[in-house]
Amino acid sequence: MLSTMAHPDPVYLPTRPRAHGRPRPVPYAAPTVDLKAEYQFWQAYERLVRPLPGGGLRLAWLVFQNVYRARERFPDDTHEAALARVLFGSNMTPQRATELQDLYGLVSRRLATVAARAPRP
Repeated sequence: MLSTMAHPDPVYLPTRPRAHGRPRPVPYAAPTVDLKAEYQFWQAYERLVRPLPGGGLRLAWLVFQNVYRARERFPDDTHEAALARVLFGSNMTPQRATELQDLYGLVSRRLATVAARAPRP
């Protein structure tokens, strides 16, 4: 028990199959996200480009974190599956669903840009 606590297993890392043994983690499969830098980027985006849908950055940031987390944990998801992870709850109104789709689209484009700029090993 202590050995697993001292060395936590990276559960959510993407893996690739190996010929022998356990799958090997692939750290470069999903772009790493610096949340502090991302928050600063979205602050600048909201001031310079346009206000974020859904009530501004304070409310949108919770959705952004959810999208970043889902994309990190499930990098092989299709856009529909990843969007379904954001659109949940029984009290989802059509207006709120549209706002969340817009926010998801913004984060997806941002992550694609970050991934394209990331150095390849």
